[in-house]
Amino acid sequence: LSPRVPWQSQTSGQYQRRVHGLRESQNIVVLTGAGISVSAGIPDFRSKQGIYKRLKRDFDLPEPECMFDMHYFRQIPDLFYSFAHELWPSAHVPTPSHYFMKLLDGKGKLLRNYSQNIDTLEHRAGISKEKIFHCHGSFLLPNV
Repeated sequence: LSPRVPWQSQTSGQYQRRVHGLRESQNIVVLTGAGISVSAGIPDFRSKQGIYKRLKRDFDLPEPECMFDMHYFRQIPDLFYSFAHELWPSAHVPTPSHYFMKLLDGKGKLLRNYSQNIDTLEHRAGISKEKIFHCHGSFLLPNV
C-alpha cells in the first residue's frame, strides 16, 4: 500500500491490484522503521511525543541522539541503562505488521526484512532470523 494514499481512499480496483501483486510476487523485501512498533507501545523517535523530544526534556545531553552514541555509552553507561528498560522487548508484543511479515515468510515470499528497529519484535513474531537484517543492531545483536 502506498503511504501517500490513505487506506480508506483507495478504490476497490487499487486494493485488488495490490492484493494480486502480493499473491503473485516472490522475493518480497520489506523495509521497516519505528512506525511498525508504535502500536505495540514503543514510541517513535521524531514525532511530537517521540523519544528524542523526551530525551531532550528529561536528560542533560547536548543532543538527544547522544543517548544512543557509543562514545557516551562508554563514558556513562548508566545513562543508557536508565532509559533502555522502556524499550526492552519483553514488555511489548508484535503488531499486525510484524505478523504480516511472518505470513509472507511462512509462504516463502519474504526475501528480507531490513529493519531500523532495535526492539526485536520481528524475532518475537517468528520471522526467520536469516531473513532479518538489523540496520542499527538490536537488543539481540548489537551493531558496534
